[in-house]
Amino acid sequence: MAPKLQQQLKELGSKLKNPPASKDALIKLLKQGATCLSGLEQSPPKSILDSMQPFSNAIAKPELLKHQDREVKLFVAACICEITRITAPEAPYDDDVLKDIFQLIVSTFSGLGDTNGPSFGRRVVILETLARYRSCVVMLDLECDDLINEMFNTFFNVARDEHPENVLTSMETIMKVLLEESEDVQENLLITLLSVFGRDKEDVTSAARRLAMSVVEHCSRKLEPGIKQFLVSSMSGDGSALKHEINYHGVLYNIYCCAPQILSGVVPYLTGELLSDQLDIRLKAVGLVGDLFALPGSSISEEFHPVFLEFLKRLTDRVAEVRTSVLEHLKICLLVNPFRAEAPQIISALCDRLLDYDENVRKQVVSVVCDVACHALTSIPVETIKLVSERLRDKSLLVKKYTMERLADIYRVSCMNRSNGSVENDEYDWIVGKILRCFYDKDFRSDTIEPILSLSLFPSDFSVKDKVTSWIRIFSGFDKVEVKALEKILEQKQRLQQEMQKYLSLRQSTESTWKRRAGKK
Repeated sequence: MAPKLQQQLKELGSKLKNPPASKDALIKLLKQGATCLSGLEQSPPKSILDSMQPFSNAIAKPELLKHQDREVKLFVAACICEITRITAPEAPYDDDVLKDIFQLIVSTFSGLGDTNGPSFGRRVVILETLARYRSCVVMLDLECDDLINEMFNTFFNVARDEHPENVLTSMETIMKVLLEESEDVQENLLITLLSVFGRDKEDVTSAARRLAMSVVEHCSRKLEPGIKQFLVSSMSGDGSALKHEINYHGVLYNIYCCAPQILSGVVPYLTGELLSDQLDIRLKAVGLVGDLFALPGSSISEEFHPVFLEFLKRLTDRVAEVRTSVLEHLKICLLVNPFRAEAPQIISALCDRLLDYDENVRKQVVSVVCDVACHALTSIPVETIKLVSERLRDKSLLVKKYTMERLADIYRVSCMNRSNGSVENDEYDWIVGKILRCFYDKDFRSDTIEPILSLSLFPSDFSVKDKVTSWIRIFSGFDKVEVKALEKILEQKQRLQQEMQKYLSLRQSTESTWKRRAGKK
């Protein structure tokens, strides 16, 4: 087989020495060459290398390397990739030719975005060859810094969620090899990498973002000094991020996701943003920190504990908009992980804001605690829910009515949990008594309380028997005030029924009279 391949390669090299003018004829030669070369093993005997030489020399001519036709260039790149594979680790060409070759190879990667294109498979082979045999390292020796940056940028632009895993893995391998083997990470290359994190989501595919995160995670030691310098300079206001149109908060968020250890030196600057006199800076910092701490599975490291404490202190910010933003993010934190280590601190801070001077903030605190309790009832201590129930006596009718509705939600959840044995039988029965006491509040009408008691307390699938059993148990725990309130509500309901019966009887009697009179006429 080898002699036949050798002969074919010699003949192809001879024909390619003076390339045919016809595109079809040229592509046919290049296809045959790529097929022959793919059948050769790496580091073959000298006789085979000699037989390759005419073809290797012919295909490296400028008129082929810089051919204007994209299809021809693709087949030239495919052949040269096979040649570099076969001759590795030795470089088959001098430096100037190699620069043109890598320029050609990188240009083929722009077509990787078209996964349905006829040439996609061939482009993938070129990509895999470059990754597998680490021939991309030669680009560092040739100081092709701009070309490397262009290749990184191309990878991020063409990465797609529908790409086969081997495509993204090969891209990642190439980038990791180039970063790890470089003496210093060039600023332009770092900016290309970070811009994937700092652009709007609609401008970057999720595949590109995952690719960048994986590269940062595996090359964190190499990238750490540059990333720290970028973030610190951006947060200290020298305009580095603005100059490159990069949202450094996006960079910080994604770095926290993949390599949080890099951010240890950035913590003081983040704390500073939470304390900024400028409202928009504080709001953005609250949004960022809240998103960081709400990440599923994340725990707050010792380095970030000062940021967490300052984040909680923003619950006392002089601007209500900041306080409400913190509350919204704390809710997400607890919904993601209701039993996280910081939960007691968060709940304590929430309780302190139940007396906030803004009624909308108080209402939102009630909302946060009740949402979390309904999500994971035992994550909120009963004593905390009792503190929330005190908002039934709030000076704001908005807060009082909302608190009543949410306490009913919690009681309904406790009924469902009681049926599966996860809570004590009477642990939340006091809630019904608290709602009944509202009967004596001049701001409430019985027609506000009665629907809550009849429609909102129990799960929809509770039978009449379940409800009766529950009411008997609840009633046994009422004090005199609560019993009296229930009696008053029932009396009013009974009086309404009696009046309605009288009305219906009178109406029926009147209708009968009119019918008799009509009959006489």
